[in-house]
Amino acid sequence: MSCLARKVLLVSALLSACVVNRFAFGLPDLPNKFFDCICEVESNCNPRIGCVNDPATLSCGPYQIKEAYWQDASEFAKESIGGNWMNCITGADNMSCSKKVMLNYFQRYGRYCTNGREPTIEDYARIHNGGPQGCRLQRTVSYWAKVSRCLG
Repeated sequence: MSCLARKVLLVSALLSACVVNRFAFGLPDLPNKFFDCICEVESNCNPRIGCVNDPATLSCGPYQIKEAYWQDASEFAKESIGGNWMNCITGADNMSCSKKVMLNYFQRYGRYCTNGREPTIEDYARIHNGGPQGCRLQRTVSYWAKVSRCLG
């Protein structure tokens, strides 16, 4: 086998491993109470809240999910979760659709935020509030305190 053929084979094997590894851990298995508490902190768990203006963008639905969050989760899931952002987050099935978005977002960014460590419920809550690096941000500590109180 030529040197070039070995290099092509090695690159192919590495790419295959990356694709398989992307799904190796599966979606996080989080308790319903976690989602209930995020919902409570975000909107008093109002399924009909619609959208609220944040300083720069809209946060929508009972979990107050931004369009960019939905896009990141949908890109990771390789599907437009719920058809489109507004339908998923504020439509008739917004609670379960939002959870699917959150799980895909957490799977995408959980280990990234923690530098490879298994994410905790605290990490996931802070990622929900602060984005891909939310578990590292000081500004998400108070958000976690609210979720933690709800969790008991």
